[in-house]
Amino acid sequence: MTSLDTTPRSGADTFVRYAMLASAVIAPLTLALTLLLAPGDITAEGAAYVGGFIAEADSYPASAWLSALSAITIIPGALAVARVARAGRPALGLVAMILAFVMIVPVGGNSDDVLYAGVQAGVDPATLTKIYTAYGESLPTSIFGMSFFLGLLGFLLLGVAALLGRTAPRWAAITLIVAPVLVPVPWFAGLGDLAAGGAWLLMAIGMGGVALGLLNDR
Repeated sequence: MTSLDTTPRSGADTFVRYAMLASAVIAPLTLALTLLLAPGDITAEGAAYVGGFIAEADSYPASAWLSALSAITIIPGALAVARVARAGRPALGLVAMILAFVMIVPVGGNSDDVLYAGVQAGVDPATLTKIYTAYGESLPTSIFGMSFFLGLLGFLLLGVAALLGRTAPRWAAITLIVAPVLVPVPWFAGLGDLAAGGAWLLMAIGMGGVALGLLNDR
């Protein structure tokens, strides 16, 4: 496995590297827990999703806080993975990092927040379903929902760059290549919360494993 550089580390640099490594694990791991604790069936759609959410709305605050933690740590976590990937394949790593950040940078709100606010306000299920559908399909920024898949492609390419550049353990790079492919499968196949959370758990293993390259001996 290739070392990233030969510059001696300071104490602050070592702390930052470990913090970025931790973030690379925490971000996808807390997202996996978010999906497992989310109200209703996370892979359902339309009225079925809204009905499940309403029935289990009391569990939403816990998943919302976990989602917030994931959002806070995903940027340093992604930067950790990108730094390792770019060390061996700079051009590919840069393109992959840009694509990954397309998914990370928020361009819209959270539809589950809208549902939770509607439940708290006593909005009837039929109206709430219409609002939820319009929120996902009728906003000017709705098209950016497809950016999620570009982001997954970015993480996959980060795994490819780490594998080709030999800057991370081979198993970690391969895991990071496979995991983004599996992330959307539960939604397309209707596999349920466990499968959705499991895919992001695999992302945590891949991202954390690649980020281990930050700790290479100099």
